[in-house]
Amino acid sequence: MCESHAYLLEGDQEKLVMEDVVNIKEEGGKVHLTNIIGEESVLEAEIASITFLDHKVLLRPRSS
Repeated sequence: MCESHAYLLEGDQEKLVMEDVVNIKEEGGKVHLTNIIGEESVLEAEIASITFLDHKVLLRPRSS
């Protein structure tokens, strides 16, 4: 399977925000995540990095 886990950077910590992510869309200063069962999450963040080998997406909170 090709799902990833999404984490939000909080200082030097990574907080899990969604497992089994299958779709990511960055739009209007927000990141829209959808998992394999169709649950959605919208975060005021930007993509910091994606590591395909580890199935890991790191998100950085947007500055106000």
